[in-house]
Amino acid sequence: METTDAEADETPTPAPPGAEAVGPLLDDLERAAEVAGAEGGADAVERARESLKGTLDALRLTPEEERAMAPQLDRLRDLARKLDEATVEIVAFGMVSRGKSSVLNALLGRETFEVGATHGTTVRRGAQDWVEAEPGGFPDARLILVDTPGIDEIGGEIREAQAREAARRADLILFVISGDMQRLEVDALAELRRHRKPIILVFNQVDRYPDADRDAIIAKLEEERVNGLVRPEDVILCAARPDPTPVKVRMPDGSTRTEWERPAPLIEPLRARILDVLGGEGKALVALNTLLAAGDLHADILAGKVRAREEEADRLIWRYALAKGAAVAVNPVPVADLAGGVAVDVAMLLALSKVYGIPLTRPAAVRLVRDMTLALGATGLIHMATRLIGSGVKASMAGLTVMSGGLAAPLTALGYGAIGLTQAVAGATASYVIGHAAGTYLRQGGQWGPRGLKTVVQDLLTQARADSIVDRLRDDLKARVKP
Repeated sequence: METTDAEADETPTPAPPGAEAVGPLLDDLERAAEVAGAEGGADAVERARESLKGTLDALRLTPEEERAMAPQLDRLRDLARKLDEATVEIVAFGMVSRGKSSVLNALLGRETFEVGATHGTTVRRGAQDWVEAEPGGFPDARLILVDTPGIDEIGGEIREAQAREAARRADLILFVISGDMQRLEVDALAELRRHRKPIILVFNQVDRYPDADRDAIIAKLEEERVNGLVRPEDVILCAARPDPTPVKVRMPDGSTRTEWERPAPLIEPLRARILDVLGGEGKALVALNTLLAAGDLHADILAGKVRAREEEADRLIWRYALAKGAAVAVNPVPVADLAGGVAVDVAMLLALSKVYGIPLTRPAAVRLVRDMTLALGATGLIHMATRLIGSGVKASMAGLTVMSGGLAAPLTALGYGAIGLTQAVAGATASYVIGHAAGTYLRQGGQWGPRGLKTVVQDLLTQARADSIVDRLRDDLKARVKP
């Protein structure tokens, strides 16, 4: 790997902002989730809390970046509050008409979530505190039951997106089915598992099947559909809202009549399994899922931060490249031409170091400009030679204009402008390449990385030609430089 004198400068070059990540704790916390016990869970929550605080502290955003990424930052702070309040989100997820709302109502013991015969009755995320439940080993938990729209409603893309977002935020997912699973359900289940979400498969509406049919479906589920995705003990049968059945009622006069009554829901096995999971693994699950969500948000924030700084850096480099080109075009003195160009490049690097938050001293910037100019190789030397020769011609033309009393001015102005513009484009292009190469150096924490300085510079020069950067610089400079 190539190095420069600038790398040995006395100014330290810290790692790029946001380099601290939440990822290293995830595997440890996932293992902790498999170990029952309040002590281990409490330790996992505390470690997650410290990691989340470290993530927020390490972002080091500018005021403008904080305003631009306010939604993601608010969500990170919400996750911190979730840890402090021991909030557990239990989300019902699945296709339409599987009885998700009915399952949650049965757990609550009251009709809170809307149910009905209409296809896709639930149209938005709904939430309700489950105050009646108290998992042993996690007595201070705040349990929230969350209802979601179906994931397969025709024309309901927004609702499906809402459901999937709720599932990503969940600490425990109740994946509700009502029979043998369709391909969409299997794929959705596999996707949730890839997000490392704990899942209880809820086989609802079992009262509608004869015993033999029900047993055959369960066997297929466990052996084929969810094998490797859901543990057998997490496949739970229930009838959250059983179909009404006929009941004979004896009247006072001794006659009988038939009335339809809805049996009590079969929900206790599911309730017991949820509380068992939360009692043994709840704290570790909350810690794990909070960090998983924080990891996604952290990546989004860093990506937004990089985009914002890249855009600011691009604008800055373009301004300096044009300024350098304009200065080269109008300056008839060769030595001043070169010195001024170097000064512009040094100023550009110092400004870029502030954009990327990497300290850079003026001596280090001077050495970087020198090294990158040399890395331009033959092309860079040709540019320098062209500028020297062209500056000499410009100086001669300027002298001729003075000596002739201005009679030669119209003739010399044409040649002066053409040569000046050629030099200006060459100088601006070199400055553009130097600026973007310096951006690469600063983004990598003050080092060139395995590709090395020369490769970075030459690739940028090739790209500038291929992307018509040279033509764009020429057009912008024409507008600035008047012959």
